[in-house]
Amino acid sequence: MKLAALGTAGYLPAAGRQTMSFLLATGTETLLLDAGSGVARLLEPQIARLLPADRRLDVLLSHYHLDHVVGLSYLLGLAADRPIRIHAPAPPLTVGGPEGIAQLLSPPLFPLPVERWPMPVEIVPYSRPELAIGGLHLALRRQKHPGGSVGVRIGDALAYVTDTVIDAATADFVRGVKLLLHEVWLTEEEAATSDPSASGHSHAGAVADLARSAGVGKLWIVHHHPRRSAAELAQMAVAMSARAGLPVEVPVEGEVYELE
Repeated sequence: MKLAALGTAGYLPAAGRQTMSFLLATGTETLLLDAGSGVARLLEPQIARLLPADRRLDVLLSHYHLDHVVGLSYLLGLAADRPIRIHAPAPPLTVGGPEGIAQLLSPPLFPLPVERWPMPVEIVPYSRPELAIGGLHLALRRQKHPGGSVGVRIGDALAYVTDTVIDAATADFVRGVKLLLHEVWLTEEEAATSDPSASGHSHAGAVADLARSAGVGKLWIVHHHPRRSAAELAQMAVAMSARAGLPVEVPVEGEVYELE
């Protein structure tokens, strides 16, 4: 199983980072976790090699904010050689549903509606706490974020938790997972001078504490504030690792990682 970091930024591309998207590739499945501007990295040779020409591309959206869906519009130019299936959250997991995709991928925002794309495109709503995508079995839960967002767990291999306030229930959801991808939008200093929950996002110390209490194997911090430099993120990871007592890393965009 391989995991490629395509985009790790929140809100907008900055500091050399694209917005949220990760590509999970197994022997039988290719799955995009979110479709921010990082989808553009499908052009890069080391990423393109993870996409066999005869395989469907599945896309799982955590919610409909633009930094997680704008890359859907890139797929017409990047994946026109294969079927695409978009798994789109629906109530009660999120407030809105797949109608958001239809609004994005149609005039006047986009010239060609998906019905006229040259490859088959399915948009499949999901609203239950479990989902099977080929041989992958996913657990899902609604998170606390404006409009709702969805946390994802794929077996014991990894959990993808972005765009959420710190929530004690997340620790139970990700308990024992080998790799946790969790957003870190605020520093401890920023959280101390404002209400972290007002932003709908998480802060560094609380994420470290959650990872420690959940007994995860490794933590990747993602969905970074666009103003953070690479040096600042590296310093944050070091401090969080000391607090959590486990490895904390900042995934490098464009890199392909081997997962257990």
